[in-house]
Amino acid sequence: MNTSRVARKALAHLEMTRPYTLFHSGLLAIAGALVASGGQVAPWRAALAALVTICGWEAGLYAGDYFDRRLDTISKPGRPIPSGRVSPREAFNTMLGLIAVGYLASLALGWANLALAVGTTALGIAYSKTFKTHALMGNFDRGVLGVCAVAFGALAAGWGPLAPLLALAVMVFCHDSATNLVGAIRDVDGDHAAGYRTVPVVYGVARSGRIAATLAALALASGVALLLMLRPGALAWALFAIALALDLRIYGALLLRGARLTRPEALGAHKWLVGERLTLVSAIIAAVAPVWLALALLIGALIATYGAQALLRDRYEQIAPQSPAPASPPTARTVGGAT
Repeated sequence: MNTSRVARKALAHLEMTRPYTLFHSGLLAIAGALVASGGQVAPWRAALAALVTICGWEAGLYAGDYFDRRLDTISKPGRPIPSGRVSPREAFNTMLGLIAVGYLASLALGWANLALAVGTTALGIAYSKTFKTHALMGNFDRGVLGVCAVAFGALAAGWGPLAPLLALAVMVFCHDSATNLVGAIRDVDGDHAAGYRTVPVVYGVARSGRIAATLAALALASGVALLLMLRPGALAWALFAIALALDLRIYGALLLRGARLTRPEALGAHKWLVGERLTLVSAIIAAVAPVWLALALLIGALIATYGAQALLRDRYEQIAPQSPAPASPPTARTVGGAT
């Protein structure tokens, strides 16, 4: 295999890992471990919990590319599988490898962590294979996966007080469901063409924006309740205020645009959200961890996230969806379309 072919293959796999989404799940596990232990978790256990959740997240992304390969041929033909740079079997085997690594690392944390990892795998595959095409079930499945990351970190730390963990779980569930719904708005044309019954396809873009904004508001309310319980310092409140300001900008624009929202605008909103969610989770981490640790995690994650987004995401996200339509397409207002 020559050097250019190796580089092409490596780039394809890098695209499949979507580094601009990579760190959120790891930070959720760290937040769960820190909240559960009051900041006293052993560093190696928190780090291992983050590694396992990242492996699980990556396995889910490979599963998504594998099960969505027909849809991506229509909506994102530049993706590695439809472009022919990665075979479906190669993607499936990589998913299995990531799951195996995650399970082995989970076992080092305990049998409860391993059991949760197995359950989370089933939920992740169910999202890619089934739930994604069934309106809110898919968005809520993503929210549950975020809660699983929090629970995994909490288990690694030995669990802890229930009230703050429940508030964190509600915050993550609502927030990640909302973020996933914004991603569905971005993909509505391709989903419609492939016959996928996502929320924007079934209920329209404007209503989807209102649902996402409502979920985001519930997430922020839960975040305030959690911070009041934790009684943090100034940094946590400052980071939370930044996340709040970003949400007002992002969801305010979605609500104002309504059914007139375009695919590039929805993609732009999602790009902001990948940074907003890192900031929000870092606010929780800052409430129970040293300032230097919270800032180091956030700054490192932001640099890697937006660097990867600039280098990789625009290479295929801007490719226009193909035109084939399903035999019996659902009726709804879509991005760039009409009822």
